[in-house]
Amino acid sequence: MHPAVAPLFSKRGETWLTPPKRQVRLDFASDAYSATIPSSTLRRSMSSECASDSSMALRPLSPQAALPNEVQDSSVRVYVEETLAALVRELSLSPPEGQPSVTLRCRATPADCVINPASGALETVQGYDSYCTYSWPGRTAFESWKFTVIIRILAVVDQALRQGQLISKRDIYYIDPAYFGTQEAVNSVIDDLAYTIGVSRIDLNVVSPQVFYIQNKTREGRHQLTPSCLQEAAAKGLIAGSFCLIRESDVLLDARSASEDTLIPQVQDDDEINVSGTRWILIIEKEAVFHRLVRNSYHTTALAGEGILVTGKGYPDICTRRFLHQLFQIANNGNQRPPRFYALVDGDPHGMGIMSTYKYGSLAHVHENERLIVPELHWLGLKVTDAMAETRDGNESPLLPLTAADRRRITAMLRQGPIWASDGPEPEWRLELQRMLMLNVKVEIESLYNGDGGIEAWIDSKMFRQK
Repeated sequence: MHPAVAPLFSKRGETWLTPPKRQVRLDFASDAYSATIPSSTLRRSMSSECASDSSMALRPLSPQAALPNEVQDSSVRVYVEETLAALVRELSLSPPEGQPSVTLRCRATPADCVINPASGALETVQGYDSYCTYSWPGRTAFESWKFTVIIRILAVVDQALRQGQLISKRDIYYIDPAYFGTQEAVNSVIDDLAYTIGVSRIDLNVVSPQVFYIQNKTREGRHQLTPSCLQEAAAKGLIAGSFCLIRESDVLLDARSASEDTLIPQVQDDDEINVSGTRWILIIEKEAVFHRLVRNSYHTTALAGEGILVTGKGYPDICTRRFLHQLFQIANNGNQRPPRFYALVDGDPHGMGIMSTYKYGSLAHVHENERLIVPELHWLGLKVTDAMAETRDGNESPLLPLTAADRRRITAMLRQGPIWASDGPEPEWRLELQRMLMLNVKVEIESLYNGDGGIEAWIDSKMFRQK
């Protein structure tokens, strides 16, 4: 046995595969997910189950294997089951006959993406198709580790689908944090699986931690879910303002008379969102700023008229982005003048990145971006030049120095296309990043609190200028 691979077999609590006995151990730190099964037994069990369905024939994946592009919930389960079955079949064979491997689609890099001129979404270039194959025992210790991580997560997803349970990404990580290493390692594999199958993460019954715990506030224990229940999971984002969510003629959420914020609901394609009378929709990066504006009832007292305040609490989750996309689609399909969408983010590389996620989408979900973006999103601020103007008026400078990490991030953004490219769709955004880098400064939204009239007066003036 190669010494670099040995720890994979010996460390207690880890997934381990012993080639001589070809045994698969899926030992999870949760009562809901615990099994140690000889691969031959698991193979017989899964083979008999698959035999009744010709569409679930056992087959190992390869880079040339046909991978589904769009599947329904039932097909997700088929994919997971037949992938596990194929792996178990290969693991049950003696070397060199057994060659277990799993192939995932590789997500695109910025260089592989373009802006779709029709939809405005960040998409991969036409014909892009790349795969990563992980095999056992692998050529390196990393490949062996990645292979077993994929198996463990597939097993958790399989059980969640079978039992109709939601499970959070954090729950999966805490099954064995020492083995997974980081939460990001778990998130990456989950996103890779969703991208490979061509679905969103919730189709795997995997949700963000906020969604899972919100669901458990109203029920004791880990509740059973039906497909319709999955659609009711709430986002981490918050919204305040006059709107009404209607599904099949039933009012699911009426916030027209509410004075406080509410969690953004999960929407379906056929839902209606009534925003009649709304003149503007302001997307705010920071939750603290959002709560201040809600507390001061800015959405009802703004000089620009009634509006809606939204925050994704930093980088937005899928539910928040989908809700805003549907809100944009519905608002622009009506006969009345549609409300304008604005973004208020920090004047730093993270704020600019958050704004681009709302308007163009993200690399992590490039296959879903067309259904998640707000193409006509206007940049309200905050810009470095806004802060410099405040300084000229005799106020204390709100400008902060960039950190080394900020400078590296800006440099990477400017080098990577297509949003920030010199010939890209946002020359003003590129110029702002260059200005930050040249002057070595950034600015936070909270600096607007100290101006005349506070942040509310500043937003009023900016909205009128952009009308």
